[in-house]
Amino acid sequence: MTSFVYFVVSILVMYLHDTSGAPNGTIDQSSMSIEQRVTVLERTIHGQTQNQQLVDCVMNVSSDYIGTVKCARAIITAGLSFGRQVMFFAQLNHHLSNVAVEQVIVFENVVTNVGNCYSGHTGVFTCCKSGTYFFSWIIELPTGIQVNTELMVNSSSIALNRAGDAYKNSIGSMSAVIHLDIGDEVRIRIQFRTPASSHIRGEKISSFSGFLIQ
Repeated sequence: MTSFVYFVVSILVMYLHDTSGAPNGTIDQSSMSIEQRVTVLERTIHGQTQNQQLVDCVMNVSSDYIGTVKCARAIITAGLSFGRQVMFFAQLNHHLSNVAVEQVIVFENVVTNVGNCYSGHTGVFTCCKSGTYFFSWIIELPTGIQVNTELMVNSSSIALNRAGDAYKNSIGSMSAVIHLDIGDEVRIRIQFRTPASSHIRGEKISSFSGFLIQ
């Protein structure tokens, strides 16, 4: 076993030691309802499953460098995300002109980014802690334009937001509650637009936000 693998194992040991001291292991359940006890049990099982996956990762590491790096990444990410709060709010400052189908909207003015999981350079939220998330986005359009936007999780379309009016400025909004695993990527992209020269108004009205529920 190389020195790098020893380094990986030491990180795993520290991570497991930290998680083993989590409050769920010392909660007095005598005064809890059945529903509360089930919730605690589910969280405990989930934590044990994640720990076992990390143990298997290290135990099965071979001399293959790429496999070792992937294993180390998984352990470090899990350690950094333990107990982390996650929330973000970003706005579109400038107008987007001649938007194209499947174009990702980059909400570049990042107001809040607790957990540092959203990128104002790419417009992508990368899940840094597994759990259930709430996402919401608002799109403003000028008169005579219709634009549909969609919430993408990796390569899957999860929710659709329609905005457009022939006679006045239009604002469309949509929200979604979804479960994410570490590494999942969430973005807002153009699903449909007419005419081809459509543009989206910025001025801090169009926005994208999300936060970890549990």
